[in-house]
Amino acid sequence: MSEGTVLRYIYFIITIPVIILGYICLVFNIFQMKYKLNECIELIDEKYSEIPNFYVSYLIAAEDHRSNFHYGIDQVGMIRAIFKWFFSRQLEGASTIEQQFARVVTEDYSYSLSRKLKEQILAVMLVRKRKKIDIARAYLAIAYYGHDCEGTEGILSLADSNLRLVSEIQIISIVARLKYPEPSINTDKWETKLDYRVSYIKRRHQRLIKKSKHQMTNVIAQEVKYKPLI
Repeated sequence: MSEGTVLRYIYFIITIPVIILGYICLVFNIFQMKYKLNECIELIDEKYSEIPNFYVSYLIAAEDHRSNFHYGIDQVGMIRAIFKWFFSRQLEGASTIEQQFARVVTEDYSYSLSRKLKEQILAVMLVRKRKKIDIARAYLAIAYYGHDCEGTEGILSLADSNLRLVSEIQIISIVARLKYPEPSINTDKWETKLDYRVSYIKRRHQRLIKKSKHQMTNVIAQEVKYKPLI
């Protein structure tokens, strides 16, 4: 049994309580879960086809590099973020792509444990209803990239109006704006942050591509294959 398979089993086992909680929330419509889940599913079905598959591997490298293993929530990332805060008082995100998608759809950006719990439940239930790659594509189709730059239309403006005829650096620059959205007036500070983020994503993506040669059993790894067109 490969290391990746073992890790997926571990993630599944520790996610079971959240899956059970998710079904309870659906049956009794706690947190309006039934409505929110249906809203997310409808948006995925409507939006995912707008974004080409090959964008997703860069999104995974930037935002959720353990996406191939977890089931909507990344407990390893959560523990790491807690330790980093406890020992160095540095805030570090641990939200998966599915959680980020749920947050944008529900438009709940409050800083509270209840919001985080609802977001995690929704993310886990989403993974059971739709493919991860489709959730990721739908997320890119609705995400915020900066001032007057949102969703598919925003990506089109950054990709010279053609989502398929793009270079690798253009895709990375688009994904980097998820962390550092473009301000209304560009500053040297923002450009420095964006350049650093672009370099980070490129390195991370190269490492993931090397690993994927040995871990091609996962749906994402099988479906997201990209060779730059330019």
